[in-house]
Amino acid sequence: ECSSTEVETKPTATTCCNKVRWYLVVHCLLAIASTVVSAGITNINVSTLETRFSLDSAESALIVICFDISFCVVTVFVTYFGATANRPRIVGIGSAIFGLGSLVYALPHFISPLYDYGGETNTHRVNQNQLSPFFSVICNSTSQLDCTLEPNNELKKFMYVLLAGQLLLGCGSTPLYTLGLAYIEGNVAKNSASVYLGIANAAGIVGPVLGFVLGGLFLDVYVDVDQVSRDSVNLTPSDPRWVGAWWIAPLAIAGVCFLLVIPFCTFPKTIPGIRNSSEEFRLNRKSEVHRSVYAKDINQNVCFKEKVRNFHKALFLLLRNPTYTLLTLGGCSQMLIINGVSAFLAKVIENQFNITASRSALFSGVILVPAGVFGHLIGGFLVKRFQWKTPAIIKFCAATAFFVTALSPGVLMHCESVQTTGVLIPYSFSLDLNSECNSNCSCSQEFFSPVCGSDGKNYFSGCHAGCTNRQTVNQSKTNIFLQIFVNCSCIPASNDEFGQTATPGGCPTTCSKLPAWLAIAFLMVFFTFIAVTPALVVTFRIVPESLRSFGLGIQWLFLRGLGGIPGPFLYGSFIDSICILWQMDDCDGSRGSCWVYDNQGLAVRFMAITLAGHFFGGIFYLLSWWFYKGPPTSGVPSSTLPLDDAPEACSPRAASFSNIAFVPEA
Repeated sequence: ECSSTEVETKPTATTCCNKVRWYLVVHCLLAIASTVVSAGITNINVSTLETRFSLDSAESALIVICFDISFCVVTVFVTYFGATANRPRIVGIGSAIFGLGSLVYALPHFISPLYDYGGETNTHRVNQNQLSPFFSVICNSTSQLDCTLEPNNELKKFMYVLLAGQLLLGCGSTPLYTLGLAYIEGNVAKNSASVYLGIANAAGIVGPVLGFVLGGLFLDVYVDVDQVSRDSVNLTPSDPRWVGAWWIAPLAIAGVCFLLVIPFCTFPKTIPGIRNSSEEFRLNRKSEVHRSVYAKDINQNVCFKEKVRNFHKALFLLLRNPTYTLLTLGGCSQMLIINGVSAFLAKVIENQFNITASRSALFSGVILVPAGVFGHLIGGFLVKRFQWKTPAIIKFCAATAFFVTALSPGVLMHCESVQTTGVLIPYSFSLDLNSECNSNCSCSQEFFSPVCGSDGKNYFSGCHAGCTNRQTVNQSKTNIFLQIFVNCSCIPASNDEFGQTATPGGCPTTCSKLPAWLAIAFLMVFFTFIAVTPALVVTFRIVPESLRSFGLGIQWLFLRGLGGIPGPFLYGSFIDSICILWQMDDCDGSRGSCWVYDNQGLAVRFMAITLAGHFFGGIFYLLSWWFYKGPPTSGVPSSTLPLDDAPEACSPRAASFSNIAFVPEA
């Protein structure tokens, strides 16, 4: 309840919003909503979008990093020119832009044709006069392709709509992670900043949890559920051709972001009372600004023209700070791993342990992402509990990076790749999908529909197993009816009542390494994120107060440009390099998404990139600690003139003000 002693004016409808804790609540709500899409839905949709729009890993990585590209472009201008504006309102504008981006991201579902999974409803590639109802999955020597109609790779054009949506999402997120965090830090006591920032950062991890969970649930819903009956779809979520309803969650988040614009617009430029009741404490707190920039500052409360003139001076002032620069490079190494793993974690789990996309999404969200939440919270708590100074925090960041490096070999655990006949094991003598037993079947490599033969081997499809028909049988007379493929010429004869048969879906596997892998991954994620909030605290401490928003913006520019953007590309290219079997268009032979990966190669590459990123991050943190030099004297106020009292126009006083802050006492 608001009390009249906190604010001198009469209570109004927005009085309760004039407290930093209420801003933190709204900030966290937007952080959760935005990361549901940007760090949750976007990442677990990678495999789904690849299948739906025939994309490869490099193209899906481009969709992911467009978020970081727009973030980089916008962040410099937002943080430099918006530092002295009403920052909550700018964050509110960002929320509206993010909502628009979510709508655009979901748009391809509504403007693209119905999903064609190559099953019984697939007719656009087969001559209608010679159509077999089971053409794509059984042997049919008379079927002919009609390549005059729209080819599958035409779906790639919808990738550009997804790119546009990601660009808008990145623009909308920029004020939240820069001006929003600086607003929190600037309105709380120094010793409490780490806790507030830890909570704000943790909220950004809760979003992916919800994103992975909700996304996993929606991926079990057929993609065109709004247009076709589920009963007419002859697929299950375990089928590699399955595509879930990836578009539902972004639509819901768009509405939430539009609603959050209203409370952000109610917050003032500065929380009332901060410059009164606690100003004396804030002005007398010890400064830990790096010695190289201690007695220098750039006035931000000047006219726009003067701000433009001072831009290069402010940038140079930040970059000449060695601790700030090396700390940023350490963060870049960590961000490369965080973004790369976030983009492809669900896909790696799905392929390494042969589980469905929805299950891999749930494992990623429910088990791994909470490690990030606890990491942020505990990291902020440790800084406050032990009252760590800047050198101690930097050493802590280095220690955690090296510890994660030591854990990295644990992710080498994996299950064997699915032993598909013609891909990893030969039919008789040749390692090729086309063999004598299916040479007259007109089998397609465009649609992956695995079957398990009565010989215990996996086949690419019923057609590749040489099966000429299908029938429904009563399994063990239990009134549980099962559809099987029969008369399969590539499968050796068996003694059961059905003979040469195959069942839809891959053969069961007995790999049990997933729990141990998840446990190690949990520890790696936890000790990665436990250093994020302390590193952010150091960033705010080692730069002049008037440049904290801009300093955070420049840091994010490098984090995204050198870490966030290359990360998904690096992981995506390495993953593509170990693909064993690609989707191939039957008409023009163009390559689509990957059907089968080499799991051992995938594990080695995943571990190598992760280990290298954390190792170099630890090295940069150590160098940052080595070059850190505190202020020349102790007990000097962090500023000698409140920024709100600075001149707001071009004037002689404004010109002289830039040399006032951070001058040591005589």
